[in-house]
This record gives sequence, C-alpha cells and structure tokens, in this order.
Amino acid sequence: MIQETLLRKAVFFAALVMLLPLPIMQYVGEESWYTLSAYEMFVNHKWWHQTLMGFDLAKTPLFNWLIIAVAEVIGWQHLEIAPRIISVLSTWGSAFVVYKMARRFFPQRMHTPWLAALIYLTMGEVSFWYGWLGYADASFGFFIFSAIACLWIAIEDEKLTWFLTSLLLITLAFMIKNSSCYAIFGLAGIVLLQRHHRWRLLLNPLFVIPGLLALAVPWAYPAYIIKLGSNGDDAIAHALLNFTGFGIFDYIYHWISYPVLFIARAFPVTLLLIWFFWREKQRYSMDNNMLTLLWILLICLAPFWFSAGGTPRYLIPFYGIFALLLTGFTLQLDHKKMNVVFKTMLVIIILKIPFSFAVLPYIKDWRPERDIKVVVEDILQTTADKTVRTRNNVSTGLSIMAYMDVRMPPEQHIRWYDGKERQVFILSYARNADFGTVVKSYRLRGNDVFLYWQP
Repeated sequence: MIQETLLRKAVFFAALVMLLPLPIMQYVGEESWYTLSAYEMFVNHKWWHQTLMGFDLAKTPLFNWLIIAVAEVIGWQHLEIAPRIISVLSTWGSAFVVYKMARRFFPQRMHTPWLAALIYLTMGEVSFWYGWLGYADASFGFFIFSAIACLWIAIEDEKLTWFLTSLLLITLAFMIKNSSCYAIFGLAGIVLLQRHHRWRLLLNPLFVIPGLLALAVPWAYPAYIIKLGSNGDDAIAHALLNFTGFGIFDYIYHWISYPVLFIARAFPVTLLLIWFFWREKQRYSMDNNMLTLLWILLICLAPFWFSAGGTPRYLIPFYGIFALLLTGFTLQLDHKKMNVVFKTMLVIIILKIPFSFAVLPYIKDWRPERDIKVVVEDILQTTADKTVRTRNNVSTGLSIMAYMDVRMPPEQHIRWYDGKERQVFILSYARNADFGTVVKSYRLRGNDVFLYWQP
C-alpha cells in the first residue's frame, strides 16, 4: 500500500503546480471577457450589474466581485491573473471536498482521502486546463459539487444544518454563473432521496420552506435585487439551444462521444482502470455509496448527454463526483497495480511543469501572430493620450482592450463606439469606411485587428 506521507506530498505538489501557468500565459479565450466586465464594474461602481462595453450582460455578479477583490490585492496591472487565482482556489476547494467525502465513504483506510484528492488534482481536464483557467467554470463547479456533498450528508443523516449549507452553496453557484446549477442540484437531490429512502423529508417544513426560498432566488434576483435592471437569467434559453438545429446523426454522435470525452479527459486513472479491466482481467465491484455516485453522474449528466450541443465545460462540476467513484475502484487494485496508478499520477504532475513553461505558451503565445502584448504596446504608442473606442467584440479584441484599460486612467477606459464621436481611435475586427482612416492593421490569433482614426 502507498504510504500516506507520499500521497500527502504528492497532493501538495499537484496543488502547487496548478499555479504555474498563471503568470506566464497571456489572455486565453474568454478570460478577457470576465476581466473587462469586472473592471467596468469596479470603475463604474455598478456592483449588481455585470456589463461589457456598457452593455448589460444579464449575468450574476459574484465572479466579478471575486476578480475585483483579488485584483485589489495583487494590483490591477496583473488583472489577467486574478480570475486564474480564483479558479485555482476553487480547484483546491473541490479537492478538499473530495478529501472529506472520501473519508466519509472509505473510513477503513486512512490514506484514502489523500488518494482521492490526488486522483482529482491529476485529472487531465482539471490539471491542464479548467482547473486554472480564468473562466467561471471552476468556481461554478466547486459550489455545485460542494452543495451536492452537503446535500448528501443532510439527506443521509437528516441534518438541517447541512441542508441549509447546501442551499447557501447552490445559491453561490447561481451568483457565480447562472441558474442551471439548480437543475443539477435538484436531480442529485432526487437520487439521494431515493437511494437513502428519505422521501419523508419532503413533508418536513424545516426542509421544504428553505428549499422553496432558495429556488426563488433566480426569480427574485432580477425582479427585486437589481430591480429589472437586467433581462434576467438566460440559462434556459441556452439549454434549449443544445437541442435545436441538429440532425439525428448529430445526436447519435454526441450520445456516443460525450461519455467517451468525459472518461478520456479524466485521464490518467480512468484509462489505467480500463486497461486493467481489459488486459489484466481486473474486476470491480461497487458498494452502496459508489452506486449512488454513479447514479448521480448518470442522472445529472443526462440533460447534457442527451442533447446534441453539450460542451466539455458542462462536465466540470462532475469531476469531483467522478474522482470519488474512481477512488472506490482504485482501492480494489492489488499493490502492484496501485503503484502503477500512483507513479502515473506523479508523471502527470511532472509533465505539468514543461506544459506550463513551454508547451502551452508556445501553442498560445509564442508562435507568429500570437503575441497580444506586442500589439497592445504598438497601439498604445500610436494612440498616445487620445480617446480609444471599440467595435471589436471578438476574443482578441477584448484581450487588447483588457490590457489597455489597466494602462489608462479609469475614466478613459475603452467604450463601445456609438458612431457619433469624432477625434477618436477605433478598434475593429473588420474594415469599415464609416470608421475613418486605417492607421494600423494586425493579424492576431486568426483574426484581423484594425485601428482607425476618426477625424
């Protein structure tokens, strides 16, 4: 059996390497979308309205608040790092929940909680991408997973305090992103009520009334808290888009590929367990807790699985649950196979170092026409102290704006060009004679960037 001290050290090492890409990478994908919105909230002091270039995004504000809090500590000049720190802290939080639940599920083995946390932290999707990326998904996943864990304890032990804690956590998940968290939470609750034969709790007003109040939050938030200043939550509309406009073959492909994607992106332990089953005739069994974990995965993933447009981002809240299930299977291995699993996880941790310092920066930033900061410096030198506006809402344009905004006085932050202002520079992703004269043009990450002067 693997020594607990070795597992503990490996967990801390895996947690620390999560930090490596944070100061190295330039903006990736939608990260600038979040930081720009947070910066606008901070500058405009509209704490309940998440806006982008002045447009109301109809989003909840908690992730912005966290970005602002971190940016105030580390400095706004490091704004791109702020959401990544939040993601890493959320990933660590999820690993802690995995640790605590593993202690509950497998109390007979003292080393198991550390093994479970290590399995989670070395999952490919967690370690190499969403576990550190400055999107809201890691935080959203943390609050959902934590809420389900607390709900499990509340239902199994019939503890009201744990139920109230789960409601608080799922409300925070809503405040991070959108109301889809309630669907996952509700489906998990149905599984837990059935598996633990606790349907009688639905007759207890101490459980029912707080639950109904929590479910009212997505409606009360736009109606009363921000007083109709937003269009409300769009999670239902987005969910319906995953079912519309697709052919039968799109559905069939998604039904086959989605679980394969989930298993593959949870490597390496998933692939090793499959290999042992296939090549070495390893057989696995499941106790009641593992069966409950499996049912939660199947039922909660069903809406995303049976659609045709569910993306890997929807899987983030489920990796903690999957890690607990994988832990149960891993504990059934003999000493030799267990060592193979442990050494493979160590290899994943070590690979994260060159991945963070060389591989990912080369793919995203170092190749020709990839360096956003070079373009930003050139634009700043060209525009000097003149007003800058934008008609560029693609990811590269937003990243340029995010770097420029923190270098400019707050009152001069870049806004959407209204078509009326004169004596301004305008950023655009397309040629438009109405914007004036093209001063500079760039090819950046597959997109065109034009800098116009509107006399």
